[in-house]
Amino acid sequence: MDKSKILAITKSLVIILIILGLAFLIRFDAHNLYDGLNAEQKAYFTDDTGLPYFSEMDSYYNLRMTQDFLDHGHFGDEIVNGTPWDSLSYAPEGRSAVYPPMIAYVTSFLHYLAEYFGEGMSIKEVAFFASTIIAPLCAIPAFIFVRRSTNDYGGIAAALLLVFSPNYFAHTFAGFFDTDMFTLIFPLLIVIFFIESIRTDKLAYRILFAILTVVSLGLFSLSWIGYMFYGAILVAAIVAFIILSFIFKVKLFSPFKEYSNKLQWFVNQRELFSIVLIAIVGLGVLTYFHGFDSVIESITGLFGSVNIQSSLSTVIDYPNVLISVGELQIPNFLDGGTTYAPFLASNNAVVNGVGGIIPFLAALAFVFFIMLRLYKLRVVKSLKLDKKPPKAQRKFKVNKSSNSFVNDFFNEKLGSIKEILKIKRIDLMYLSLFGAWILLAGFATTQGSRFIQMLVIPVTLCTGLFVGYATNYIKEKVDNNYLLWIVAVISVFLIALPLINLKLPIIGLLAPLQLLIIAAVVLIIITALIFSTKSDSKLTVAKKFAVVLVLTLAFVVPSVASAYNVSQNIVPGTSDPMWNSMTWVDKNEPNQTSIASWWDFGYVFELAGNRETVFDGGTQDTPRAFWIGKALTEDNDTLSAGILKMISTSGDVGLDFLDNYTNNTGQTVKILEDTLGTSKENAKSILMNKYKIPEPKTNEILNYSHPDKPRNVIFVMSSDMIGKSYWWSYFGSWDFDAKNSTGYRYMQAYSEKPLQGAGNTTIKYDASPNDPTAYVVRTHVSKGSANNSTNVSVDVAYKNDSKIILQNNNTTYDPIKLQRVIIIQDGMLMKNETVNKSGEYTIYLMDFNGSMMSLIMDSKLENSMFTKLYFLSGFGQDSFEFVDTNKTGGEVFLWRVKNSTNTATNT
Repeated sequence: MDKSKILAITKSLVIILIILGLAFLIRFDAHNLYDGLNAEQKAYFTDDTGLPYFSEMDSYYNLRMTQDFLDHGHFGDEIVNGTPWDSLSYAPEGRSAVYPPMIAYVTSFLHYLAEYFGEGMSIKEVAFFASTIIAPLCAIPAFIFVRRSTNDYGGIAAALLLVFSPNYFAHTFAGFFDTDMFTLIFPLLIVIFFIESIRTDKLAYRILFAILTVVSLGLFSLSWIGYMFYGAILVAAIVAFIILSFIFKVKLFSPFKEYSNKLQWFVNQRELFSIVLIAIVGLGVLTYFHGFDSVIESITGLFGSVNIQSSLSTVIDYPNVLISVGELQIPNFLDGGTTYAPFLASNNAVVNGVGGIIPFLAALAFVFFIMLRLYKLRVVKSLKLDKKPPKAQRKFKVNKSSNSFVNDFFNEKLGSIKEILKIKRIDLMYLSLFGAWILLAGFATTQGSRFIQMLVIPVTLCTGLFVGYATNYIKEKVDNNYLLWIVAVISVFLIALPLINLKLPIIGLLAPLQLLIIAAVVLIIITALIFSTKSDSKLTVAKKFAVVLVLTLAFVVPSVASAYNVSQNIVPGTSDPMWNSMTWVDKNEPNQTSIASWWDFGYVFELAGNRETVFDGGTQDTPRAFWIGKALTEDNDTLSAGILKMISTSGDVGLDFLDNYTNNTGQTVKILEDTLGTSKENAKSILMNKYKIPEPKTNEILNYSHPDKPRNVIFVMSSDMIGKSYWWSYFGSWDFDAKNSTGYRYMQAYSEKPLQGAGNTTIKYDASPNDPTAYVVRTHVSKGSANNSTNVSVDVAYKNDSKIILQNNNTTYDPIKLQRVIIIQDGMLMKNETVNKSGEYTIYLMDFNGSMMSLIMDSKLENSMFTKLYFLSGFGQDSFEFVDTNKTGGEVFLWRVKNSTNTATNT
C-alpha cells in the first residue's frame, strides 16, 4: 500500500472519529437537562441515584423487558403456552411479550462490557446512555459510501446529515431508550451491501455482499417490527431497475449463447444473481428467526400500513385511541412558521425533518442529474466484443451537448465504451434505488410523522453525493471569482440562519447582531482570499478550500444546530412525584393490586410500582381507552368505581361475553352503564327485567361485572392529565351510535395571583406560551369586604392585554361563555351560581388566604371524576378513598377504590 492510500485511510479514520465524537457528545449532553432548570428543579427530575428520568415512556417498557431478559433469559416475567408473557401489562389478563430482542441483546452486551471494565453501572444507567453509543454508528457506512464515490466533503455532509437528522436525533439522545437507535444503521447497511453485491466484479465478493445484505436484514428484523419496509424498497428498486433499463437502453442480460451453460450464464448476470441469492437466503434467514407465518404476516402487513390514516378514522366497535398519538398525525410538507423556517432543520415538517429545504432540493437535484446523464448516454447500448478493433478499447465520441454541465458536474471523463456501460449500470441502480426509496418513503410520511425517518437515508445519501460532486466541480471547473464569492455569501447566510439565538458553550447566546458581526468577519476573510491579486497556486487552493468548506457547512449546520438545541432543552417525561408515588405503591399496597389511569404512564406504573396495570402504551388500541376514559369523565362515582372493579378483576372477559350475547357493542356498553354503578342485586333486576336476559346468562354476566372479591385498585390522578383531558374525555364520551365524540378541556392558570389594590386581580391562562401572537384567557376577580362578595368575569385578549377585535363585524372576540361560577375559599364552598344557562364553561376560583387560582373548564367536566379527585380533593363522591403518600408534591394523587379486596400482604 503506497503512502497516498495510507494517508487517505488515516484522514478518513480521523474524520470518522471526529464525527462519532461530535454525535456522541451532543447526545450525551442531553443528560444535563434543560439549562433553564435550577439545581433544585433538576433534582426534581432525577432519581435517588442522580440519574435523570427517561424522556419518553416507552423507555421504561424497554428497560423492564431488558431486565426480564437478564433475569430469566426471555422477555416478560413468565412463559404461557410457550409464549413469553407480560403479566404486569393489560391486567388482569396480561399480554404477549414477543418483541424485537435486539435492544435487549445490545444493552446486555454493553452492560457486560461496563462490568468487565469495572465501571459498576446498573442496567438502568447503561440503558440511559445506550442510544448515545449506538446511534452515531450510522455515520460510518454513510461516510464510507459517499466518500468512495466523491470526496471527504460529500462523506462528511452525508454522515452529519444522517446522524443529526432531527427525527432520528429526537429519538436517540441520552435518556431515550428505544429501538429507534437501530432504524438507520441497519437499513443503511442493507442498501450499501445490496449495491456492492451488484457493483463489484468478483463473484466471491458478490456472494459475500449478498450474504451481508441478508445478515443486515436479519439483524434489523430483530431490531424493529417495520423491517419489511426495506425489503419492499429493494423489490421496488429492482422493478424500477428493469423498467428503466428499457427506457435508458441499458442492456441487463447477456445472450445464452455467450456462455457454455445456463449456470455460468446465471452467475454472470450480476443483478439477477444477487437478487435471487438475496431472496432465497433472506427468506431462509427470516424464517429461521421468526417463522414462516410471521414473515408472511410482515409482508401482508405492508399493505395494511398504506391505509393507516383511513384505518384510524374507521370505527367498527370501540373508538381507536391511536388517532390521538402524535407520531401518527400527518405532518406538514414544509415548516412555514417563520420566513426562514424552511431553511431550518426540525421535526415540524417532512422537509425540515431531513435537514431543511436545501438538503432536500440537493437530493432531488442529484437524482435529476443522474437521470439526465443516463438520458444523454442512452445512445451507448452494448459492447460488441466480436468486432474489430475491440470495442472496449474504443473511445466514445460525445457530441457537444453530451459534454455539458452534467458531465462536468460528475467530473468523469467519458472513456471507453466499457467504462461508459459500467457508469450507466451504476447510475441506473442509483436512480432506481434512490428514486423508489424517496417515492415510497415520501408516501409513508402521509401516514404519520413517525415515518419521516424512512426518508432520511435516501435524502441524506443523495445530498452527500451532491455535495461531493459539487465541491469537486468548484475545485476543478469554477475559476470565476465573482461566482465563488456569490457561493460563499449564500453559504455563510445559510450557516447563520440556524445559529440565531442559539446558546453555545463559552460564547453564550448568539444574538442576531453578534451573529451578523461574526458572519461579516468570515465573509471579509473569504472575500480577501477570493479577490487577492497575488497569482499564487497555494492561494487558489486556499480560496477554493474556503468556498467548499462554507458550502459544505451550509448543508449540515442546520441539522447540527437543531440537534444541539434539542439536547439543551431536555426535560424528562416523569419526575419525583410520579416515581415516588409508585415506589410507595410497591412498598405498601398488596401484591394483588391493579393500577389504573390514562395510558401515558402505564409503563412507569409497571416498573416503579411493580404492579399490574390495566392500561398502558402497548394496549392503546383496546376497549380500555373507552372504559378508562369513561371512568375519568363520568360524574357518577359509583359507576366509575364499578368500571375499575370490573376491568381490574375480570378484564375483557365480561365485555366479550356480553358482546357475544348482544352482538352489539353499543348495547353492551349501555347495559354496563346501567348496571356497573349499582349493587349486584339491583343489577340483576335490571338485566332480567329491563333487558330481558335469562337468569343463567344474567348470573354469568354478574360474575364478571360484579365480582365477589374485586381486586384492590389504585386510581392515579396526575397533573399531566389536565392537558390531556381533550383525549380522555373524547374517548370516554364516545357515542356508539354516531361513531363519534367530543373532547373537553381544562384551562388552568399556571400560577397563583394575590389580590391587589382594593381587592382586585387578573389571572391569566396562556394556551401557547411560546407563541407571542397567541391569546390568553383572563380571569378578572374583584372582592368586597362582605362575605360572599367575590365577583368573577372572563375574557380573551392578546398577550399585551389588548382586546381581540374581529375584522368581519368589528366586535370583540369572546369565545368563553360562562355557565357556572364556583368559588371555594379556604376549603369552603362560597358560591355555586349559574350565571348563563346557555354558557358552555364553568369556572372554579380557589381562594387560599387571598391568593387566587383560576380553573376554567368545559361544563361537561365540571362534575367529572377527574375534577373531583384531582382538583376538589374528593369532594362530591364517596366511592374512592385518598391514599396519602406525603411525597407527591401536589401533582400526583392516589385514590383507592372502596369495597375492593385489600387484605393481601406485600411480599
